[in-house]
Amino acid sequence: MFLSIDQISIRYPRAVAAAVNAVSLHLGPGQLGVMIGPSGSGKTTLLRAIAGLEQPERGSIFLDQQMLDGPQVRIAAEQRRIGMVFQDFALFPHLNVAENIGFGLRDGPYAQRIQRARRVAEMLALVGLEGQQQKYPHQLSGGQQQRVALARALAPQPRLLLLDEPFSSLDIELRERLAYDVREILKLARITALMVTHDQMEAFAIGDVVGVMQHGQLEQWDSPYQLYHRPASRFVADFIGHGVFVPGVPRRTEAGTVMATPLGDLHDIIDENAHAAPQTYDILLRSDDVLHDDASPFKAKVLRKSFRGADFLYTLQLADGQQLLSLVPSHHNHDIGEWIGIRLDVSHVVAFPQ
Repeated sequence: MFLSIDQISIRYPRAVAAAVNAVSLHLGPGQLGVMIGPSGSGKTTLLRAIAGLEQPERGSIFLDQQMLDGPQVRIAAEQRRIGMVFQDFALFPHLNVAENIGFGLRDGPYAQRIQRARRVAEMLALVGLEGQQQKYPHQLSGGQQQRVALARALAPQPRLLLLDEPFSSLDIELRERLAYDVREILKLARITALMVTHDQMEAFAIGDVVGVMQHGQLEQWDSPYQLYHRPASRFVADFIGHGVFVPGVPRRTEAGTVMATPLGDLHDIIDENAHAAPQTYDILLRSDDVLHDDASPFKAKVLRKSFRGADFLYTLQLADGQQLLSLVPSHHNHDIGEWIGIRLDVSHVVAFPQ
C-alpha cells in the first residue's frame, strides 16, 4: 500500500477522549480516499497528523514505504513531500495565477525560470486554466480559485495530496460540478489523495474508497457502494443516505429464514445469526427501497414531500405510525394527507439487533 496508517491515536492536552482513536486505513497508489463524519469526529485531526502538523501518541504512518511517524521516528512536515489544499484556498492576493502556482517551485528540478514556467504551463493545462495566468485571484470565480489552489499543490509533484473541505466555501451547484472535475484532474495527475468533507455526495463523487468517522474512530473504510448498501454499523447505516429503520422479526418458512416486517417478508438475510433467536431487528430501508405501487395492499399516508426536479422525496406514514421515506418519479405528484400504495424492492437486507 502507498499510504498505510496503523492504529494511530491522537489526544489533545486536557482532552478527556482521544481526538483520533486507534485508526487504521490504507490507500493504494493513485487511489482517492475521502473521510466523512460529523463535526468533531476526528477527520481533520487525522489529516493534520498525516501532514506532520499533529503528533500521534501511538501508532505509525507510512508513505511509499517510508515511516513518517512511529516509534522513535518523526519526519518533519516540510520533509514529507505532501501537498495540501485548504478550505479558503489560501491564494496570495498580490500574485497572479502563474505566480501563485509557481510559488513552491523555487528549488529542486524547477529552480530555473524556464523549467518553472514549463511546469506552470503544464499545471494550467491540467486544471483547465490556460490563458488565465496573468489574472489575479480577485478576478477569478470561486471554482477557478479552487483550481489554482489545486494546481499550486500539485506543481511540486507531491507524493500525496491532502484536501481539507476544499469546496466548503462554494455554492452547492458549483461544488457538485467541481467535485467531478477534481476527481478527473487527480486521476490524470496519477496522484494519491485523501480528502475531508462533510458532504456525502462529494465523497461519493470523488472517492474510490470512503471512510466514516465517529468520536475519533473509523467506523468503516470501504467503497461508496458498500457503504451505502452494506453498512458495517448502525451509525454508518443512519449517517449515509436517506433511510429509516423498521422492526423486523426473523422466522422460518419452507423457503428458508425470512424477516417479517410491517410491509411483508424480506427473504435475503445478511445477518446469518438472525434466525438463532426470536429477537427483534432494526431493518434499514432506503428511500429507493420503498416503491410507489397503486396495486399494493400496503398503504401509507403522505406526510411531507420534497420536490427535487426529476423526483419527489416523500415522507410517508403507515397506519401503525411507522414512518418511511420513498423516492418517487415527479410525475407521481400526490397531495399531503393522501394515501398511496407502496411496496418494498430490497435486493438485500441490512439488519441490526435492537
